[in-house]
Amino acid sequence: MRKLRLRLSPRWPGAFTPCMLTLSFVLNVIALRMPFMDLRSGLSTEPYSLKASVQLLWESDLYVLAIVVVAFSILFPFVKLGVMAAVLLGGVRPAYEPRLLAFVERFGKWSMLDVFLVCIMLALANDQFWIDAKPRPGLLCFTAAIVISMLTSRHMLARVVPRAPHGELDLRHPFWLTAGQILLLFLLVASLFVPFLKIDDWLLDDHPVSILSSIQGLWSSGAQPLAAIAALFLVVAPLLSALAVILVIRIARRGRTAGTLREFAQFSRHWAMLDVFALALGIFLVEGREFVRTELSWGAFLLVGLLAFYWPVANWIERRA
Repeated sequence: MRKLRLRLSPRWPGAFTPCMLTLSFVLNVIALRMPFMDLRSGLSTEPYSLKASVQLLWESDLYVLAIVVVAFSILFPFVKLGVMAAVLLGGVRPAYEPRLLAFVERFGKWSMLDVFLVCIMLALANDQFWIDAKPRPGLLCFTAAIVISMLTSRHMLARVVPRAPHGELDLRHPFWLTAGQILLLFLLVASLFVPFLKIDDWLLDDHPVSILSSIQGLWSSGAQPLAAIAALFLVVAPLLSALAVILVIRIARRGRTAGTLREFAQFSRHWAMLDVFALALGIFLVEGREFVRTELSWGAFLLVGLLAFYWPVANWIERRA
């Protein structure tokens, strides 16, 4: 019998990329079959998984949200791996490679949607008597799979897209730029410290939950690796990206291009996931009512304001980079 051999495209030498893709695929498959956490309400404990999340949304007639979770957290990770594997095996024309890799690289972080949904639940259940939530290995498997695929897509895209010369930024309104930089820092710091949810349930301790307190709750609940990942994506990367944008604007006002710094702003923004966290928060508000009753606090509105203000500016700088 003739053996089928897969040959890598000569444009992709070495074993690093195929090994990373294989590892991400295996972890994704494992994560689909394992629960993300155990939820206890009173004396009853049930496992929570991707499948359970979609089923709960669908049974609650939240069809659009169920489709969003299926699309980003179940289907897209495998679509992304399939696209990268096709490029790796030479199944895609070189002219189409940058466009396809840019697409999967840009939307890859949205697969973290269900991870942040679990983070919110773990933070709310921290130090409560009536409810409890414990992380399970499936959550770390899924998180590792997404991070590995993001690193791999970034690596592949950097190899197929040549570095373009940096254009000049048009900065003719110094007053508005200065005010915008101050507003950006204020919104970012406030969205990290100000609570975005409050528990509205007489059976539970009413402790407001902010992004920083959520990370602390993850750490104290025994999910230290997940707490470190959340801190990286929700605190470190957004702060570095915002500071880089501010420095780019200040340097550009002196007539310099700040090319390397603009690349760093783009890179750190790729790992900043406050927008994914905001969508997870919205899903929790409609899905999590059976877990614990909550109400929005000021931090949620600050987060929306930050995203509405920062993302257009960062996109503008990225297009000019």
